[in-house]
Amino acid sequence: MGPFVPNASRRSKERTRKTKEDGPIFKKNMVSHVRTPKTILKKILVGLVLFSLGALVAFLLPFLIPSSVVSASWSHHPLFPILVMTVIFLVAYKSTERLVKKFLEKYFFHKKTFAQMTLMDLASDLAVNLDLQEVANLVVNTFGEVLQLKTVALLVSDPLQNNFEVASAYGWTISASKKVRLAADTPLLKMIHRTGPHVLMRGPVLQSLAWQEANALARDLDSLQAAWIIPLFVKGELVGILAFGALVPDTVFDQGDFHFFREFAAAIAPCIHNALVVKRLRELNLELQDSQSQWIQKTKLTAIEKLAAGIAHEIHNPLAIISGKAQVLLMQKGPKQLEPNVQDALNTIVKQTHRAADITRKLLMYSQGSRGPQERISLEKVLDETLALLAYQASIDKIEIVRNLDPELPLFFANMQEIREIFFNLLLNAVEAVGSEGKIVLELKYRRDEELIEIVCSDTGRGIPAEHLDKVFNPFYTTRHEAVGLGLFVTKQIVHRYGGSIRVESQVGIGSMFTLQLPYAVEAARNAEAKKADVPVLSAKTEV
Repeated sequence: MGPFVPNASRRSKERTRKTKEDGPIFKKNMVSHVRTPKTILKKILVGLVLFSLGALVAFLLPFLIPSSVVSASWSHHPLFPILVMTVIFLVAYKSTERLVKKFLEKYFFHKKTFAQMTLMDLASDLAVNLDLQEVANLVVNTFGEVLQLKTVALLVSDPLQNNFEVASAYGWTISASKKVRLAADTPLLKMIHRTGPHVLMRGPVLQSLAWQEANALARDLDSLQAAWIIPLFVKGELVGILAFGALVPDTVFDQGDFHFFREFAAAIAPCIHNALVVKRLRELNLELQDSQSQWIQKTKLTAIEKLAAGIAHEIHNPLAIISGKAQVLLMQKGPKQLEPNVQDALNTIVKQTHRAADITRKLLMYSQGSRGPQERISLEKVLDETLALLAYQASIDKIEIVRNLDPELPLFFANMQEIREIFFNLLLNAVEAVGSEGKIVLELKYRRDEELIEIVCSDTGRGIPAEHLDKVFNPFYTTRHEAVGLGLFVTKQIVHRYGGSIRVESQVGIGSMFTLQLPYAVEAARNAEAKKADVPVLSAKTEV
């Protein structure tokens, strides 16, 4: 079963290979230890204990054994203490060695297998790594592989959401890791805060609880596919959880293993905490840059709005007069007909004034903002009406237009003219990009979980070069001589008024895809429907 991240770190692989070459890793097979300092100290302590014990027995033996059993000459013989100490050495050596060994392991030395050494080396390397994803991948992959575990998951805290989410997982599917989130009030997190940095073992913990609490905690452990939990604390703050399950059901860890797990947790917890801090700082920096960019853009757009409104009002009326006069001259009938060159000039005047009037119309729509009435509208109906306007041109150019609609698409609370403008600009842009003999697909989706209306318009046109993608929504930007370059700009402004987003993906020679997401205003639509039916709406905060 592979790790959550397909390409594991090279350092993780090297550590795993070294560990596997060096031998078995579970406690029952742990035979490769760091022996030199421990062995010397153990031998010295065993010798001192046995010497002291032998000397004590040799001293007390004459007083404890009657003279009738042992003659006075033997008890005072120079070889008697040596004989007693030799017997003590032969009888008590093994048991004394075991006691001294346990004493040293408990208070001075802990067994260090190559697997444990590998993990501690990893902890040292992580001290200089501030990339949270890389740190998480290294921890779960190395921990899972060197200990031959079935599953390992590292969950880190998310202060904004007030929960813990999976940063990386070993032995999990990608979909499973994305579904798991532990809220702050879950039984497992409550248990961890009560017990502190101690390693939690599934069996004993569940047996110590009442059945209701045990069932609730078991669900949390099942969601993490874990039999053991290692909390990661930094200065009393829980920054992460390392949850893992063994490949072999009867795998057991002893107190020495649990002591090492706590030591490992204390070593990696600051690394994860630092990586979390850096991640949050990067997010805040991006938010600040985005806010600055939005403020600058808003300032520019405000200036453009004022300029556009002034230009549109000043130019629109003269254009209408010019166009009207030209059309009157063209409609004149009488004995004296217009010369061909004059008639062509008047037709050009009418055509160009219509084009200029279209520019001023769009400038006015942009500058005036969303002032039209909003109502519950059928997006399907608006789309069909817009397609009817372009169907003739598309049929002439042999362009196939396919519409895919979500059967659960709800009514949308908006201004009908603005939504029609969005559809028209997207479809017209696609038709002009395809040219002839191509395909356009327009999809309408309702993302219920995210409460979003998604509009996707894709075409098989010539595509947009990568260096021009960031310019397509700029005003008056166009690659066609006869185009104005305001359609997508106006579309973007309308989408932003509704709190939505728009993005474009394109590849030269293959086509483009525009994706719009509009928040579905559930409460606004509900209020509008209630108002239409003259029914009072009670919000969640209304006091009855």
